[in-house]
Amino acid sequence: MKRLSEVQSICPECQKPITAWYTEREGTIFLEKECPEHGEFRALVSNSEQDYLDWVKNPVINIPPKGAMTKGSQQDECPLHCGTCENHLQTACCVLIDLTERCNQHCPYCFARAELDAEHAGEPSLQELEEKLDLLLEVGEEERPFNIQLSGGEPTVRGDLPEIIGMAKNKGFEYIQINSNGRRIAREPGYAKVLRQAGASVIFMQFDGTNDEIYKAMRGEPLFEEKKQAIENCRKAGLPVTLVPTIARNVNLDNIGDMMQFLLDHISVVKGIHFQPVSFFGRHPDPKHDNRVTMFDVLREIEKQCEGFHYEDFAPIATGHTLCCFYSTYLKEKDGIKCMVSATDKEAGISCCDTQNASSCCCGQEPDPLEVIKKDRDYVLNKWDLPEETDEEENCCESAETEPCCCEEAQAEEESCCCGSEEAMDLDEFLKYYKQNTFTVTGMAFQDSTNLDAERLKRCRVQVLSPDNRLIPFCGYNSIYRQ
Repeated sequence: MKRLSEVQSICPECQKPITAWYTEREGTIFLEKECPEHGEFRALVSNSEQDYLDWVKNPVINIPPKGAMTKGSQQDECPLHCGTCENHLQTACCVLIDLTERCNQHCPYCFARAELDAEHAGEPSLQELEEKLDLLLEVGEEERPFNIQLSGGEPTVRGDLPEIIGMAKNKGFEYIQINSNGRRIAREPGYAKVLRQAGASVIFMQFDGTNDEIYKAMRGEPLFEEKKQAIENCRKAGLPVTLVPTIARNVNLDNIGDMMQFLLDHISVVKGIHFQPVSFFGRHPDPKHDNRVTMFDVLREIEKQCEGFHYEDFAPIATGHTLCCFYSTYLKEKDGIKCMVSATDKEAGISCCDTQNASSCCCGQEPDPLEVIKKDRDYVLNKWDLPEETDEEENCCESAETEPCCCEEAQAEEESCCCGSEEAMDLDEFLKYYKQNTFTVTGMAFQDSTNLDAERLKRCRVQVLSPDNRLIPFCGYNSIYRQ
């Protein structure tokens, strides 16, 4: 066994802070730790030492919060004083607000332990929600408000969800994501349109695969037809969808290729897929942690099962810990796909928020497609035969000296002139095609008490606004604070 680096963690049993090490054993990477009272613990990080080493060397950019919300007494007590404290290294990008503990499903896998008949305790009032949104405006970055994720439980069980969305939109929150299982969206045909008109940006939809055997294992009931109906209702409403599969070994790891094909077949409404390897917090059927799927497992299976997708397409975002997530964006072509993340992006440190190649991302920030054209000009010219840029715009009407201009002939025949219109049509066609056919493939490896790394928590950009109005890193919240 070789120790690679030392970090701060917690004991899975007593949750006291203890030291942990990233280790290498016969080419496999683990996080290992020992509690004086409860013994040794080991969690798989990567089945390939080289994958791990190549990934962690990516650049990291720290963007600290505007100010601390809690006071951390000592570094070695992390993460027992989240809030976020003065030791946190990254400001939040997305803030999750739980609207309810209730849910209209009872899934064997559920990080929130949501219940069908949960009491309304934990369901904030509209006034309380408004106070939370005002707080987020106060502590957020000045250039733009946080992205908001409305979650639970299942947020659509609240009858006032459209009002909540509208309130957030009116306060200036531009990106409002609804984390949903899609059940109400499927069963009420007009509901997706209500959410879109209220201001919802995207449905972050639970989608674990393309057959009912998977849903029986993950959700306790056959749901594939219901998922398809929910997505179709979103398409009719013009409400984009991101598919969110929870990936478990021996359940749906081998279905990744079919999920990706489903995305491509529904590209008009499905704009991304966000893989989440199952984490061992909340309600799950595998408390022994011996069935863990790693982020690297998912990446290798994407390459193995999906033609045109390659491991090298992906990189971590720069403003977060390198072991937390992966990201890439693609353009679906008529004969395949093209990765739109360049080597330059990776070398500079890719961010899903600012990469010019990303047409859509978890943050909802869309670049100007014209900037994409300038950056990837050769590709555009080869695919769409667009004219080269010149200092002055040439016009056949102005350049014709001896031969009559085609426009004059067209006017004589009462036909439309081609000058400029054909080229403009090609450009418009490209922009429309680009917007309709770009999609993201992302993933996030959530931590639990077995593999928790305080350095990862300190760089977390997905944070939960707790009932007592603290901003707590998502993994810390679900491992330590939720109950």
